[in-house]
Amino acid sequence: MNSASEESGGEPAVGVGVIGLGVISRFYSTALADRPDVRLVGVCDRDATRAAANVTWYADYRKLLAVPDLDAVVITLPNQLHAPVAEAALRAGKHVCCEKPLATGPDEAAALERLSAEVDRVLFTAFHRHYNRNILELRDRLRDRPAPRRLTLNYRERIEEHCGRDSWYLDPGQCAGCLADNGPNAFDTAVQLVGPMRVEETELRCDGRGVDRWARVQLRAAAGTRVEVALDWNYPHGEDKSVEVEWDPGVVERADMLAGFPEFKSSLFHEYRGVLDEFLRTVRGRYTRTDMGHPVAMLVAAAYRAGSSR
Repeated sequence: MNSASEESGGEPAVGVGVIGLGVISRFYSTALADRPDVRLVGVCDRDATRAAANVTWYADYRKLLAVPDLDAVVITLPNQLHAPVAEAALRAGKHVCCEKPLATGPDEAAALERLSAEVDRVLFTAFHRHYNRNILELRDRLRDRPAPRRLTLNYRERIEEHCGRDSWYLDPGQCAGCLADNGPNAFDTAVQLVGPMRVEETELRCDGRGVDRWARVQLRAAAGTRVEVALDWNYPHGEDKSVEVEWDPGVVERADMLAGFPEFKSSLFHEYRGVLDEFLRTVRGRYTRTDMGHPVAMLVAAAYRAGSSR
C-alpha cells in the first residue's frame, strides 16, 4: 500500500468508476480497495444487488460518465458491449481500462485506438495474464536466449465453473466462444514471450448454439518460433493454464500460471493488481505503453478466418 501512495506523488486520488459487476469485477474491486491513490466514485450495473452497500450505484453508465470528479472507468461488461461503452467513456473525457477483448472485431478496436489519441485519454486493454508472476519469471528466463523452436500454450477450463451468473459467456450473440474470450489472453501471453506472430491454421469445435468450446490455433512468430494455442471450455480436470517453450528435444522451459495459487481463480488477484498498477501509472503519465487491444483483435479475427469447424 505504501508503494501506491508513493506512486501518486502527493497528487489527488484518481476517481474511478466500474461499469459492469459480473464475475471479474470482484478482482478489480479488491485491487482498487488496496490503493490509497484511488477514489471509487461509483459502480454501474443493471442489477442493484451486485453493488456493495457503501458504494454509489448507477443503473445507466451514461449517468456515471457524467459525474464531474470521475477521471477513469473500468469496463467489465459482456464482450459485445466493450467497444460502444469504451467509445462513450473516451468521448466523455475519461481514461478507459477495458476487459479483453477490447472489441469484437479489429475495425472497432482500431477506431477506439484512433479516438483515444484524438481525445488524449488512455485506452488500456486488460490482459490480466500479462502480469502473472510465473509468466513474468519465464519471460525473464527467455530474455537472453535464442528464439525457441516451439511454444505451446494451454488455456483450458470448464466455462460453467468460471462464469457463475454471467450466462452471456455461452450466448453466441454476446460471446462467440473460447477463441473470442480466452484467445486474447493466450495470444497476448504468446506475444509477450516470443514476439509478433501470424495465424497459419485454426481448428474449432462448436456446440449446438454455435459457441466454439474448443479451439487449436497454429501460429508462426516473426523470429520463426512455431506457436500452438490450445483452448478448451469443456476441460474436465479443473484448470490448465500453462506454457511450454522448447528449443531442442529435452531443452524445455515451462511455466504454470496457476502454480502457487491453489484456490480456484486465486491467481487473478495479483494479476489484476498488476493491471491496475500499470493503468494508473499510464494515466498519471509515469509510463508509456503500446496497447495490445487492436493487434490481439487482429489475431483473433485471423484465427476465425482460418478456422475449420466440426
